Amino acid sequence: MRNVKLLWGIILVLAAAILVLTRMAMFDKANPRPASPVAEEKAVASIGGVQISSDRLTDALYKKYGTEMLDQILDREAVRLEAEQKGIHAGDEEIDQELTKMQQGYDSEEQFYQSMKDQVGLTKEELREDVHYKLLLEKIATASIVITEGEVQAYIKSHAEEFKNIIQFRIQQIISDTLEQANKTYELAQKEDFGQLARQRSLDTNTANEGGDLGWVEDNDPFIPAPIMKAVEMMKVGDISRPIKVDRGYAVIRLKDRKEQSKGTPAQIAESVRKQLALQQAPPLKDIVKSLRDKYNAIILDSTLASHPSSSK
Repeated sequence: MRNVKLLWGIILVLAAAILVLTRMAMFDKANPRPASPVAEEKAVASIGGVQISSDRLTDALYKKYGTEMLDQILDREAVRLEAEQKGIHAGDEEIDQELTKMQQGYDSEEQFYQSMKDQVGLTKEELREDVHYKLLLEKIATASIVITEGEVQAYIKSHAEEFKNIIQFRIQQIISDTLEQANKTYELAQKEDFGQLARQRSLDTNTANEGGDLGWVEDNDPFIPAPIMKAVEMMKVGDISRPIKVDRGYAVIRLKDRKEQSKGTPAQIAESVRKQLALQQAPPLKDIVKSLRDKYNAIILDSTLASHPSSSK
């Protein structure tokens, strides 16, 4: 999962830079500059009495990101042309499903999109566009590959754990040294606020100030003591447990919330597996993109930006 997030992070950083260059180019086109001295150029910043012009900023961006950005623009255009020629589409429902997969590991959809905005500056709409091109490319790569229903079902059967729904719990805890103290905590928790009790009584300094909140944990979380996970699986939201023996003493826990995340309907799971198996048989996606750039005669006219093999045409 961390590798997936890192990969998407790299992709999105490049996409963000594309966006900056594109917007600046559109501004320049809509507002052409007449020939004039440097002093008359639009300044975007100043320091020590020296003005930094928009041209200087644009040139710096061009030199630093131009090659990578131009390559990605050409790649996208090649994918778009091929998809259009073959009648390949990626609809909103497919994009939504892919974004849902990307959100695994985040506490909420809002946290996911806020993280994308904070880390790479992409809005929800811009991220959807990135996913759209990814789905088109995958469909192009697997268009001629046939995966049978038998292969799909065999994979699902042999990887059953992979498709189980994800169950998460929001747990609060109060840790006590002795069973007597824990019993007292349990009695107080029946009539007092559990979070406030945790701040007053819990020996766990890592969670006490947070009202004993452990955050969202999955049902197989290896960092939560097994006795606590066993107890919480039998509890309803709002329930408070009797004292539970743990390594550090005794825990009284409260199930603050519970949620279950589905891996999809049987049809969605089957389609996801079909695509996964097809991609394993397909050529590397980077090779597909290279062949499409060759097919549509991609030519980079500025030699300082040439890095792709196809650009030498």
